Amino acid sequence: MSLAAALFTSIAVLLARPSGGWLARERLGVPHRWSSRVGSLAAPLGVAACLGVLMIGLPPARLIVALTFGSVGLFVMRQARAERSRRRAGARRVAVAEAVGLMAAELRAGVLPQRVLTGLAPDFPFLAAASRAAGLGGDVSAALRADAETAGHEQLGELSSAWMVAERAGAPLAHVLDRLEASARDDREIEREVQSGVAPARATGRLMAVLPAVGLMLGTGMGSDPVDLLTGTVPGALCLAAGSAFACAGVAWVNRIAAVAERVR
Repeated sequence: MSLAAALFTSIAVLLARPSGGWLARERLGVPHRWSSRVGSLAAPLGVAACLGVLMIGLPPARLIVALTFGSVGLFVMRQARAERSRRRAGARRVAVAEAVGLMAAELRAGVLPQRVLTGLAPDFPFLAAASRAAGLGGDVSAALRADAETAGHEQLGELSSAWMVAERAGAPLAHVLDRLEASARDDREIEREVQSGVAPARATGRLMAVLPAVGLMLGTGMGSDPVDLLTGTVPGALCLAAGSAFACAGVAWVNRIAAVAERVR
């Protein structure tokens, strides 16, 4: 009973751990909505509570198997969340490059920079704050720099610097944006090459993680019962837990290497 309670508490802590963004806002003293934080904790804590109720009274082997499946499910959810974040960041980079190209084209046509921001803001929401600042006579460069902190919006920092130089020194903004567009296009090509290079490694890691399950199905088809051995005995359950841990570690390692390669492109 005490072991089940300790394991249940560990799962609850893992599921309810605050996100990195929330911790950063808390440490920096940036206000945030406590209601949204409480709402985000409701589902994980509910799942953890259900798991705790189900695990209490289970035999040791079944308890180890339940914890293994729960840990693997948590790992899969985190990996899926990281993959979605990576894809959203890539889509944001494409949108920023497109916006910079359109800004350069309109500036070359003689449109005022403030009007360019106003016209592009409905199609590119990340320019909304800069557009409002331009309409109110505020600091457009600061607004762009603030939006550049979002993953995928890094080029807005370069746009912010170009805007500041154009305002203070009177430099032609269109020529700078042309160079930014060319740089973004080159970066996008390099990113595609890197992603095409690391995609086979990611696919191989996932395939290697799934192969043990295929082996179990083959063993069952041959007349043996490996599933019962892995889930009904303590040594088998420990082997299942160790194998699952190694498989998850392999996938995480491959994804880590791929992420480092993408960052240093």
